[in-house]
Amino acid sequence: MEVIHLHPLDCMGRLFAKVLLSTQIVFVSAIHLTPQGILRLRQPGGKRLPGSSRFFKFNLPHSHRYALFSFSALAIMGLVGCASFPKIQPYSSLPGQTQQDQTVVVISTQVQTQAPAQSSTLSNPDTPGIHLAWFYKPPATYLDSLPNDYDFFILTHNDETARDRLKSLGAKGPILQYLLLSEIMDPGSCNASPNNDQVAFQPGDYCWIQSNFPDWFLTGSNGDILGKGQYSVMDPGNRGWQNFWLQRASFLQKTFNWDGIFLDNVEASLSKLAEWGQQPGAYPDDASYQAAIEGELKWLYTSYFHPNGIPVYANIIAIRDPQVFLRYLQYLDGAMLENFATGWPTDAGLSDAEWEQQMQMAEQAQALGKTVILVSQGSQYDQQSEEFALASYLLVSDGLAYFRYTNQNNYEEIWNYANEKTDLGKPLGPRYQVGQSWKRDFTKGTVIVDPTARTASITTH
Repeated sequence: MEVIHLHPLDCMGRLFAKVLLSTQIVFVSAIHLTPQGILRLRQPGGKRLPGSSRFFKFNLPHSHRYALFSFSALAIMGLVGCASFPKIQPYSSLPGQTQQDQTVVVISTQVQTQAPAQSSTLSNPDTPGIHLAWFYKPPATYLDSLPNDYDFFILTHNDETARDRLKSLGAKGPILQYLLLSEIMDPGSCNASPNNDQVAFQPGDYCWIQSNFPDWFLTGSNGDILGKGQYSVMDPGNRGWQNFWLQRASFLQKTFNWDGIFLDNVEASLSKLAEWGQQPGAYPDDASYQAAIEGELKWLYTSYFHPNGIPVYANIIAIRDPQVFLRYLQYLDGAMLENFATGWPTDAGLSDAEWEQQMQMAEQAQALGKTVILVSQGSQYDQQSEEFALASYLLVSDGLAYFRYTNQNNYEEIWNYANEKTDLGKPLGPRYQVGQSWKRDFTKGTVIVDPTARTASITTH
């Protein structure tokens, strides 16, 4: 496949595309806007998604392309005004053709004169203190109170009205869109609407993928698709799947004006699948699975997120080796630990060693300039658990950490605690050990945590 990149001059690129709509078209599957303003679109071939529109890729005879470029560009520039394009859809290759047979014209609808400024943090808190994160859906009530109490927001497609309301009320920093990285939903029929937490969000998507690209799914040794409930797991090492994910995610970002993406369920081992009694045939061990996911993150980051200055965060789960957490962070602006300090409600809690491992991971991530979102699970009225979690956060927060005490079944509820307003001032140094406890001194107070007894104290002076 030969790819020709055409740099637009004002509206000329879009007008040129409209003239060429009479030619055969290959549909896009990935988007990469370079600092020079050229949109690189790649596709591995495939069948057309129902309802897709002709857009961006044009199949031209090799011998005609230069003459057509010159003639069309000159003829179009003064003829008509700019016109909007139909939305980007998944790709389709031409019947009977291979990628090598195709000449592709790529026309950008955006011009970027220089590379965007890069930032390793999304919304670095201006002052030390307690900074709270909200996710993944708007609360049922008291939406307008969030900007006063929270500094970091993650919402989902179709929450745009609530997102815009938060911004109008002065919500700090960009607001990220939640997306699953490697799962899609089977809504039960080809006409049903899936959830908006994943990229196969259009009716018919799951059926289309299953019929045309079964190799995108992660399967066991017997060929069964892996997953749980209505959600199927996708193969993180499959480039066709990666292309589809990026095409859909970038479309959502641009069309609905999101400020970045939060990736959920980025697995750092096979332990989640093992809990489901499943084993992927293509990845017999943690190392092979980790390498595939790291490769996917690297490709997405270097192809799209980093060149365009778009923040990307992830909930890294199933962590057995903290070094994998740090490896993944190379291709992220920050990460969430969703069972920080307290573990999961269904577990007995973290051991002292597991608690210490999480503390070190949070410290190391911030030392690399990455943001951490530390989420502690518990019961709403368990004050001891809440204070233990908050104090653990304060031991490691160095200005790039956000916190929330909640429960995985109650993320849409606002839980307010008076100690989250505590003003300890600035930390006087890192945490240090005193017996079996850990202590940190601040200009206006002290924090002490005993990970064995799961107790803590937050005092001011």
